[in-house]
Amino acid sequence: MFLLNFVSTTTLFWVAHAILAVGIVGYFASNVAGVYKYIAKPLAIALIVAGAFLEGNLYGTSGYLAKVKEMEEKIEQAKQQSAQVNTAIRTKIVERVKVVKENTNANVRVVEKVVTKYDNICTLSNAAISVHNSASQNAVAPSSGPAVEGTSDVKASELIRTVTENYGTYYQMREQLLGWQQWYKEQRKIYEGMK
Repeated sequence: MFLLNFVSTTTLFWVAHAILAVGIVGYFASNVAGVYKYIAKPLAIALIVAGAFLEGNLYGTSGYLAKVKEMEEKIEQAKQQSAQVNTAIRTKIVERVKVVKENTNANVRVVEKVVTKYDNICTLSNAAISVHNSASQNAVAPSSGPAVEGTSDVKASELIRTVTENYGTYYQMREQLLGWQQWYKEQRKIYEGMK
């Protein structure tokens, strides 16, 4: 059986047919072989058994091998489809994140150009800064005490710039998450199409 792995299936079919045919012919010929029939008949039966075994094995294996080859082709097609989907989604995410960054940078330039003019007029309380900082850390701000009393040294333009950059980061992450969700859906369709 070890040698069967190195021979083509077509060759094996012909070899199995030949062994079976020689066994059958040998069996009938052993009846007229005279004194040699005691050697020829068991040898012919052995050839018939070996030929029948090979025929059965090849018959069962050929269906299995055909299914394996079909599945390998489906897997190769799925790999190609997956690579195309990966490239398309990656390009889409990069473009969307680029737009978000451009919008964020444009808004930061507006803050630097326009909002900084009002830093002298607009003062922020420590309470406003405390609430902002607590919200950025998903914590509750203190509602009383020296941390929230008085006026802050933070300029309004600095706060607006930070908020603008944070929103920009949020939208970048959002686009990446949407991309991952789309990637998963597309890969799932490809996988289910292989069945």
